[in-house]
Amino acid sequence: MTRLMISHGGALGDNGYIVPALNGLRKLYDEIYMCGSSQAFIALGETGLVDKFIVKPSAFESWNRDQQHDWLIHETKDIDFDTKIGFNGVIPGRYMFHAEDSKSELPLEWKRANASGANFFDAMSERVINSIVDSTTGESRLLSPDINPIGKRPMTRLTDKEQVWLSGFKRAYGIPDNAFVLGWQFTGSARIKWYPFFNTVIQQGIMSKYPLVYVVGLGDLDNKIQWNSKYHGGRFINLGNTVSFRQAYILTSILDCLVSPETGLMVFAQGFTHVPKILLATHSYGYHFTFPETVVLQSEAECSPCYNIVYDCKHDGDNPWSLCMGKIAPERVIEAIEKVINKR
Repeated sequence: MTRLMISHGGALGDNGYIVPALNGLRKLYDEIYMCGSSQAFIALGETGLVDKFIVKPSAFESWNRDQQHDWLIHETKDIDFDTKIGFNGVIPGRYMFHAEDSKSELPLEWKRANASGANFFDAMSERVINSIVDSTTGESRLLSPDINPIGKRPMTRLTDKEQVWLSGFKRAYGIPDNAFVLGWQFTGSARIKWYPFFNTVIQQGIMSKYPLVYVVGLGDLDNKIQWNSKYHGGRFINLGNTVSFRQAYILTSILDCLVSPETGLMVFAQGFTHVPKILLATHSYGYHFTFPETVVLQSEAECSPCYNIVYDCKHDGDNPWSLCMGKIAPERVIEAIEKVINKR
């Protein structure tokens, strides 16, 4: 039996970047183990791509190197692995930078040029291609046409239970068959991923004008977003905090359009070719993890994109929201949504 150990400490979206590679690896190994944070389990736990997760305790990063080593040895002492791959440092530290990384302070021009043309899915896949090498030929085992992950989308299989849930979703929430179902991801892992003009775009700009539009709210509902679910005849369905991450992103497969900041949901939603998507881009140019059906609305703030991974940043005047998000005008979002509606 062949076993692979993967180590990865990334967040939800970072785990989405490795899905094309995992699809290829799944065909090469009998068992795939993954050691990472709880985010890895949340993102990949029901995909069938990983057999067993070794979840690091929350205090792991605060331990010294010897403590970390001893814990890892204890958790894997009875398992023999044919191959080990680490994904740390492929995206964060190379293209995107945490505040403690000295490169986060480099000029914007350098960081933008540094990331120019990069594809985050392919960057992860290249790490795997360079790691899984045939000992006899010296060639990568992932370069055969049927499993080569380069250029592939983050696609996972749906279980029978999930397919039943999706097929009955509209009926369960009273959504007519001819409705236009718009998904809106409210938040990501940071305040810079909260769009402050949701009500202006959706309540005033879209739902009052298009009576067949139903809106499904996903992600955590920020307490600054005020919405009465009875507005517009109950056409707003708030699923924030009520469905799992896995349920949220497979739900995007039956949407007519998805609007989202740079979040893990948008990363995984790239697996669904047929669903038009609108990305509210702030700290990257967005094309690094999107495909042609995704329209990228880049912030018009001078500091965007910054390629920094931060929770919060400079604000839009005295407003509570970040400058970069505030510089994506509601009119631009409304126009992008209307183009999708009118094409349908």
